[in-house]
Amino acid sequence: MSDATAITTGEAAKYCHVSQATVVNWIKEGKLKAYATPGGHHRILVPDLLSFLKTYHMPVDAALRNSLRPQVLVVSDSPHTERLVTTLQRIRHITIAQAGTGYEASAQIARFGPDVVVLDLASGTLDCLALCRWLRTSPEGEATSVLALGAPKDREPAQAAGADIYLPADSAADRLAAELEALLGAGGL
Repeated sequence: MSDATAITTGEAAKYCHVSQATVVNWIKEGKLKAYATPGGHHRILVPDLLSFLKTYHMPVDAALRNSLRPQVLVVSDSPHTERLVTTLQRIRHITIAQAGTGYEASAQIARFGPDVVVLDLASGTLDCLALCRWLRTSPEGEATSVLALGAPKDREPAQAAGADIYLPADSAADRLAAELEALLGAGGL
């Protein structure tokens, strides 16, 4: 979930550990900022809920905090995937998911909208360049950055497919982490 995500009053109620009616009352009283859909339902932007929680000295629910962590999807079917994921786990404020097939990757992108997709161009059966091109032309990939890892011969095709950053697959862990942090804009909860 990105900061700009709107949530329902029911979702806000779960995060605040109160009833949905209480959340609606907060909105009506002007304590919690929200907008109405054309159907008359309230939606709350996550930054507005966080501001409300801070104003009223309420804790941020762990599920809400975790949902705000940047999402990184690693697309790879190569034997060194676990090493790559371990390297990325050094960045403590991210959530990492993995996909080993093109179908699984596209389903996770459509469902979860990761902030960054890391494509392992050394993958044996995956067409990571096609996935990158799809990300650049589909609404699902609009807000997604792509970090491609591969052999020197992969640089130009990766950039032509729309990768934001290309790194050699044997890049040092620190460089990979730094480039990923740059794509995410650093920070976190």
